[in-house]
Amino acid sequence: MNKSRASAPAKVILFGEHFVVYGNPAILASINRRLVVDARKIDENRILIKSNIGVAGEYSSLGFKATEGGMEAKTTLDPLYCAAMQVLVARSKKTGIKIAISSGVPPGIGLGSSAAACVSTVAAVNSLFQKKYSRQKICKLAIESERLIHKNSSGADCYVSTFGGLMHYSKTKGFKKIQAKGRLALVIASTGVRHSTGDIVAGVKKFKDRNESLFQSLAKQAAGICVQAQRAIASGRHDELGALMNENQMILRQIGVSHYKVDDLLDICSKAGALGAKITGAGGGGAVIALAASNQDRGKIASRAEGAGYESFEVEIDRKGLIV
Repeated sequence: MNKSRASAPAKVILFGEHFVVYGNPAILASINRRLVVDARKIDENRILIKSNIGVAGEYSSLGFKATEGGMEAKTTLDPLYCAAMQVLVARSKKTGIKIAISSGVPPGIGLGSSAAACVSTVAAVNSLFQKKYSRQKICKLAIESERLIHKNSSGADCYVSTFGGLMHYSKTKGFKKIQAKGRLALVIASTGVRHSTGDIVAGVKKFKDRNESLFQSLAKQAAGICVQAQRAIASGRHDELGALMNENQMILRQIGVSHYKVDDLLDICSKAGALGAKITGAGGGGAVIALAASNQDRGKIASRAEGAGYESFEVEIDRKGLIV
């Protein structure tokens, strides 16, 4: 096959971010915003990568050359080059490849765009060859590639992007699917403030080191919230789920990962009728996720956020994960 296509969904963290690094559970979900990768074989011994987010470049025996986006392009594209090369090396193939990325996932705001890109790239390049890899193998290669960006990544983003749906995750027990009763009507609103996940995680560690007993107390609360949230999702108690989101946000504020624009968005969502809202991901800006009682209320919340100058979109849980 000379051409192939794969797509993978973005993700949100509903509960448990930051504390998951220290062994706590987290609840993640893939959402119906996708990143698509088209791959095709070319005669030249090069790998060309172009994305619709304004970065492009080529890798050859001479190294890397940015054709769009300057040196930022290298930081963004290196994991995708790694993803493509891992497939070629594993299959003992020598061929040039052209990769085109079309993303419906805003980068740098905690929605797992880098994970979705790595998963899609591994799957698309792999599909150029006859024998297909399992989802498990694709996920493993994607995690190894994404670690060029997030060195200590648990792999949770790649996993939920590959397999889709709602997931309970912990370091000790791994991943377990959560069956939800009823649909979750969700809104994502971006603060417009991009963040460095590594810097924010390092800041949380400093907080922990200086406030060990307080941090352990907050971690215990966060773990309890995850347990209650899983039950609320399974039984369709969305009012309770919203209240737990608000409670989780209070903890995130205490460890210093909120932002004045986050607080503004949370206030807008609350006044527009959200059952609950919180940071999703690292924080320090990034995105906020809000739970609505109905699709109508979801539209109202998104409209209010947009009216205040914030990019927002209505989402649902994606059940498909990777599509090849």
